[in-house]
Amino acid sequence: MRFLAIADTHLGFETGRTSQARKFVYERMFGVFGEIKQIAKREKVDYILHGGDIFNRSKPRKKVVTRAYKLIEEILSEDIGFIIAPGNHEKSILPDTLLRFHPKSHFFSKFAVIDLGVCALVGFPYSNNISKLIDEKLSHVLKELKDKPCLILCHQLFDGAEFGPQKFRFNTNLGAIDPLLLPESIKLIVSGHIHRAQSLMNGFVVYPGSTERTSFIEIIEPKGYLLIDLDEKQLQVTFKELPSIPMKVIEKDLTKLELNFNDLKQQIEGGMIRTLLRLTGRSLTTDEVESLRNLFPTKQYPLLTISPRFPNQVLKSLYEENLLSFNVPQFTKSV
Repeated sequence: MRFLAIADTHLGFETGRTSQARKFVYERMFGVFGEIKQIAKREKVDYILHGGDIFNRSKPRKKVVTRAYKLIEEILSEDIGFIIAPGNHEKSILPDTLLRFHPKSHFFSKFAVIDLGVCALVGFPYSNNISKLIDEKLSHVLKELKDKPCLILCHQLFDGAEFGPQKFRFNTNLGAIDPLLLPESIKLIVSGHIHRAQSLMNGFVVYPGSTERTSFIEIIEPKGYLLIDLDEKQLQVTFKELPSIPMKVIEKDLTKLELNFNDLKQQIEGGMIRTLLRLTGRSLTTDEVESLRNLFPTKQYPLLTISPRFPNQVLKSLYEENLLSFNVPQFTKSV
């Protein structure tokens, strides 16, 4: 059986200083979801697993829901199953749809298990206190599937998950789940919530990561999806990268410097490139803030963010160390 795993598609997300820029980002989020549909068909996938936060807000606009569910309907029409565990952005509940009655789709509204033949799939929606209850709930849903390997699909924090330029790491003291406490029948956990693709505990937990960058702290992270191949003997997980919207971060330490406006003008491109200009080390004067606004007019730089936006704010560097490549999920193990 072959799965394609994604998470954190954040459909409906938009950003920018103009309506054109916001539409550009909005369309890109849907565009990458459409690409996943084509990839799943080409790769002869049995099921697409979505680890939650399919939408960017708990009450998405009607046009966002309609367009998203139309894409899922198209996926199902290709005889590719679609299974999703709602995330925190959905507040653990997805907008209702008749697609939930399709024989190859499942929208988890509570702890449940699906028998897929080769394996069982356990899924549940996001919960901020699940770490205290997960053992009991898993024992309840797995009691009839003692001899079958199981996968989990969810949208949770697990012990050791990392995000951000400083590689902040979640642990059990912060409410993260300890995977080592879960039953031995669980062979793989696929989770959304953390936007960085990564594997934990020697491949016991995998995060596909988000399919597109929504924040500048993700600039150094590859975005993509996971192909998961499972048979009676082994499990293979392969990360595949997707193209992302161009993004650039420029930091200037002004601790002992004056702003060089000509230098900034040469470094920053206009158009549809998401760019963050961070000025650190000291606060800006009112004149400097005003000059920056005049230097980079909205229409020419629709996807430029300047930080700080106001005087009397002092920023620290976003990147405190050299940026290294990430070890994305890529492994084979016996089941």
